[in-house]
Amino acid sequence: MTGTPARLDEKERQPWLRRLDRASAAYERARRQLDELIADSRTAGVPLMAIAEHTPYSREWARRIADQIDERRGTESTAGE
Repeated sequence: MTGTPARLDEKERQPWLRRLDRASAAYERARRQLDELIADSRTAGVPLMAIAEHTPYSREWARRIADQIDERRGTESTAGE
């Protein structure tokens, strides 16, 4: 059985929170890049099954991600006209 972790004071907690912030920001950037690449790959004609085999997503999730990116791009392009 594990005990309750010790409570850190604010000074001890700050380095951990900064690390979490940096890792979260890096994750968000990588996720956006992957989502964009999934949509671009589908547009280029790569089958969803092939995309799913090379990403951590199922075919259905890859399709949903690509649809969301395509919809966002369509909204952005019509807003700029």
